[in-house]
Amino acid sequence: MRFKDDSILLVLPVPFRRDIKGNLLVEMQAANGLERWAENFQHLVVACPCQPTCEISVDTSADYIGVDCLASRNRIEFLPLPWAYSLGSFLKAYRRTQKLLADKISNCKYLSFAIGGLVGDWASVAALEAIHQKRQFSIWTDRVEHLVIQGSQADAKGLKKIYHILRNNLVTSPLMKHLEKYIISRCDLGLFHGLDCLAAYSSYCHNPHLVHDIHLKPEDRIGSQAMSQKLTRVAAGEPLKLLYVGRVAEMKGPLDWIGVMSDLNNRGVAFYASWIGDGPLLTEARDKVTQQNLNEVVEFSGYVGNRDQLLQAIQKSDLFIFCHKTPESPRCLIESLMSGSPILGYSSSYSQDLLGDMASRLLVNRDNFSDLAAKIAYFDKHRDELIEITKFCHELGAKFSDEAVFKHRSNLIKYYLT
Repeated sequence: MRFKDDSILLVLPVPFRRDIKGNLLVEMQAANGLERWAENFQHLVVACPCQPTCEISVDTSADYIGVDCLASRNRIEFLPLPWAYSLGSFLKAYRRTQKLLADKISNCKYLSFAIGGLVGDWASVAALEAIHQKRQFSIWTDRVEHLVIQGSQADAKGLKKIYHILRNNLVTSPLMKHLEKYIISRCDLGLFHGLDCLAAYSSYCHNPHLVHDIHLKPEDRIGSQAMSQKLTRVAAGEPLKLLYVGRVAEMKGPLDWIGVMSDLNNRGVAFYASWIGDGPLLTEARDKVTQQNLNEVVEFSGYVGNRDQLLQAIQKSDLFIFCHKTPESPRCLIESLMSGSPILGYSSSYSQDLLGDMASRLLVNRDNFSDLAAKIAYFDKHRDELIEITKFCHELGAKFSDEAVFKHRSNLIKYYLT
């Protein structure tokens, strides 16, 4: 069998879109990832579901650019796949899409599939086809999807919420776990983003590896002048600047986060807290802030699309406070480390691995927002220790960049998928 030299097929869940003229668009961070893949492979075939306009949520947090804007466009083949997240549409498109993926699998030298779903998960379909063709392939995950789905409809209300919880816990999650185990046990390389994923899936996989995912460049790391200004402000005892960046959704724990801020306010801690991002609980979170008389110190600012503005906000924060509820590996924690902002929040395998020996000082048990508030209050009173952990987290961030993490992943693929 003859393959295109140094070619890789990537089947990803990040959706394509089209503009009003029908031109293909790709999400900006995904576009950056494709450029990094192109630094390591000569030819890319990128297959993603294409999202119809009617399916685009009004609270979307993604910015898109035309695929023709990519510097490596002439070496990337884009393969839009059907948007098939209902059982009927999935079954209708299955045979045609399977054949399309089978053709690309038989012509690409390397195969990497980002699985994470059930109905509409074309990456899993591609993996099943690779198994059928007896081709070597890698699997990439950044969430323990069968656990994430269990709480994915917690934002719903009433009978709809009860229905989704029962369906997801009794049907969807068990089926997803079975499919994940079947595919991962047959892959030749497991690329698991963060220790939560590695811990959940490594027992299925005969070749598991811990990897990370970040889209900040080496030059995006906080500069020495900005770092010095941050430390000077902390030493002066100014009110703490607390921040979180992410979707306002149940899995991110926004109501727990508000609970932390309320506790801090009751303790008399001087602070200003901001949550940047949109999501289904944004209105409820804002109402909760008003109900608890926190409007003067807590803000849910909504969606901010400018990446430079987001990065500046993280770099100017004193502490990055997170209340993640599900086993996932969010990039925002690494972005905070690169920005010299200590991460304080709920303990998980992922956050423990990032912090190493410092984990016990900065993490609390999941759902215990009172303990998290107590840690913040402690560092507010002990600014010398806050400066110490700020410097420590700044150094932890030095090893991360988009170039480094994509190079690591690419090297593993080339070494093991010979």
